Amino acid sequence: MALKMYLLVLLSCLYIVGNVHAVGKVSCFYDSKAYNRKGLAKVTADELKPASLLCNYIIYSFIGLDNDKYKIKSLDEDLDTEKGKNNFRAVTNLKLVNPSLKVLVSVGGFWDDDEPEKYLKMLEKQEHRAKFIESAVKLARDYNFDGIDLAWQFPIVKEKKDRGTLGSIWHSIKKAVSSSTKDDKEKEHKEQFTALVRELGAALRGHKMILTLSILPHVNSKAYYDANNFKDWVEHIHLMTYDYRTPKRTPNEADFGAPTQFLVGRNESYNIEATVKWWLEQKMPATKLLIAIPTFARTWKLTTDTKSGVPPVAKADEEGEEGPYLKEKGKMAYYELCPILSTEQNPPSTLLKKVSDNTYRTGSYAYRLAGKDNKPKGIWVSFEEPDVAAKKAYYAKLKGLGGVAIVDLSTDDFSGSCDKNQVKFPITTQAKINL
Repeated sequence: MALKMYLLVLLSCLYIVGNVHAVGKVSCFYDSKAYNRKGLAKVTADELKPASLLCNYIIYSFIGLDNDKYKIKSLDEDLDTEKGKNNFRAVTNLKLVNPSLKVLVSVGGFWDDDEPEKYLKMLEKQEHRAKFIESAVKLARDYNFDGIDLAWQFPIVKEKKDRGTLGSIWHSIKKAVSSSTKDDKEKEHKEQFTALVRELGAALRGHKMILTLSILPHVNSKAYYDANNFKDWVEHIHLMTYDYRTPKRTPNEADFGAPTQFLVGRNESYNIEATVKWWLEQKMPATKLLIAIPTFARTWKLTTDTKSGVPPVAKADEEGEEGPYLKEKGKMAYYELCPILSTEQNPPSTLLKKVSDNTYRTGSYAYRLAGKDNKPKGIWVSFEEPDVAAKKAYYAKLKGLGGVAIVDLSTDDFSGSCDKNQVKFPITTQAKINL
């Protein structure tokens, strides 16, 4: 039965791949650091082969920017290049599995933390941009990438206190993006980034390659993105519609990380619908907008004073416990979370009570209240599951958007351990099927 189910999914995916114009795009990020994880958490190009039939794009993330020369660079040459494991080449070779697949490499993200202000400095001179563009095109050609994704490091907006009123979504967005970012050259950097997108887009197009953008969470979009003046140069934009709330940003209040729609009592811009609305207001075509679906969970530690798991939980206390494989406080992969979920009214202390999102507005959550002397430890978790991913993909389809972005493949259930039919990448699969 398991084999039959897998073959049915595989055949349907092959049909979809062959008819990409009939469905939305699925752009899948691959956290290349997953190669170096230990044991069952290790994800190499071999583990990505089933996903290569589900994804229209795989985004290899991340590489960085040289501090002084302003050229593109690997952040781990032993992993990425032929000097070591040659993972660049292994991932671009997935196009042998699916000839319709495009593989891009993403620059920036949150990994390149060595003098992040260099991303602003690079924009300021045309000769710096020219060096960057030349090096980006060369790396893409050398390793058979189909283009570049810019996940540019702009200053992060600090958390703003919720207004707690319905109000106007547009008013809320303007307020949310008006926080001080310690950049006194916002206007110039906005113009310069637009120039970079146009110049890089033209250079890549000359080599029959493409450019995409990734809008990182909590960046001041109004300050830095002039969509109307660069839209013609990008294939699409990945709207990173997750981490609206995180245990690092709001350690004392657990809440949904990636709601689809506005929730009463929250900041009105902290949801997918408001984010999409803002970009449409900037004249970005809907077909070039992809909404992100996270495959990881955010976790908060609950205090012994917390008596209810009903969100938002006011009595949280810092990041929640780590999972057994990622070993990262405040975060769990879906495959780490699924074995400890229970739908029982009073599950054993080793499990978490799961509460599904029947409205498809919030995402699912799970929790375990803290016991006496914090034994067992209390935890509250915001996460996406395959059913929610399906509804978000369908939402993108109904809104006429370009599709979805999976963030990322390495934290989806790539081994098929969560599903009784052993379906691999269940979140990615459900997103694909429902576009």
